[in-house]
Amino acid sequence: MRRLALACALLIGLDVTGSTAPAQSPTDIRELKLREWEPHSMLVTQATEVALPAVPVLDVHNHLGGGAVMLTHERVAHLLAEMDGAGVRTVVNLDGGWDRRLRETLAALDEAHPGRFLTFALLDFEGIDDPGWSDREVRRLEEGFRAGAKGLKIHKTLGLDFRYKDGRFVPVDDPKLDPIWATCGKFKKPVLIHTADPGAFFTPLDRHNERWPELIEHPLWRFHGDRFPARAELHAQRNRIIGRHPVTTFICAHLANDGEDLAEVGRWLDTYPNMVVEFGARISELGRQPYSARRFLIRYQDRVLFGSDTSPDRAAYRMYYRFLETDDEYFDPAAGHHRQGFWMIYGVFLPRGVLEKVYHRNAERLLLGPEARRSP
Repeated sequence: MRRLALACALLIGLDVTGSTAPAQSPTDIRELKLREWEPHSMLVTQATEVALPAVPVLDVHNHLGGGAVMLTHERVAHLLAEMDGAGVRTVVNLDGGWDRRLRETLAALDEAHPGRFLTFALLDFEGIDDPGWSDREVRRLEEGFRAGAKGLKIHKTLGLDFRYKDGRFVPVDDPKLDPIWATCGKFKKPVLIHTADPGAFFTPLDRHNERWPELIEHPLWRFHGDRFPARAELHAQRNRIIGRHPVTTFICAHLANDGEDLAEVGRWLDTYPNMVVEFGARISELGRQPYSARRFLIRYQDRVLFGSDTSPDRAAYRMYYRFLETDDEYFDPAAGHHRQGFWMIYGVFLPRGVLEKVYHRNAERLLLGPEARRSP
């Protein structure tokens, strides 16, 4: 009988003396999941609000969509209001497309609001197996440049998605694309090329992956495994076309997608004079290595362009300004794009002369040439 009573006591949480054991709370902090953890830092530091940049901005990496249906008068007016509120003089829209869509995009943005928008064309990879694909796209691209397109955008789908009919990936350095790169050089139009992605996207999704919450939310961003080309090979493919086409300028998006290794990006810039980089959606990478980032941005001040990779949003822009202009410490960069890791960032307080080049002068030189304004 005593054994039965003892068993019952253990089941209901009593000790053998009859006292009650502490019951586990349904909100027991020990059960908190890491993804739900949002600690409030106890660090007391300066928090500088930079409402407007030191000098006007030319944002080379933006996605506004294309075509008359999307680019309504009301939507464009909203974009302009956000740009004005953030001190952004000009935005590059990378979604121009080709043919009718490109013409409609140029009419709604570049022609309706001169100096505020610059539109890039896109390629149509449909039918790339066909012998005449290269000639078709060269003709289309030439028409786009003559109509007013300021450059060509290449998405990461080249190398990671587009395939031939036999299932092979179309490599970034496929010879079929050489006439495209040559055409851009002939017309003095830059290629803004997004190749590969952050290193974490090519590593196993396990407890060691520093971007796991992001990759769980965006499973199509995972490129680990034999189903995809290696990240280093994608970078090598891109670099080969840059080397093969020295008169064509290549704007390598997202710090050439190697912002985790600025020394490597620097070696590429040293090797290829026709390569420049922009840092859209990468202040989280730069800001967690502020000493290296500041040295890099100052050393390559003539080769770095401002990019955001968002639709114009004054709160997002102000996060970039805070990073570039202040020496603020340990602040959350998520408002600049999206949550990209658990870390905070630090400002790099660039000199005024460097800010002028990064904010607009470098991009004006590439995109406008003699038309470039010389105002601050």
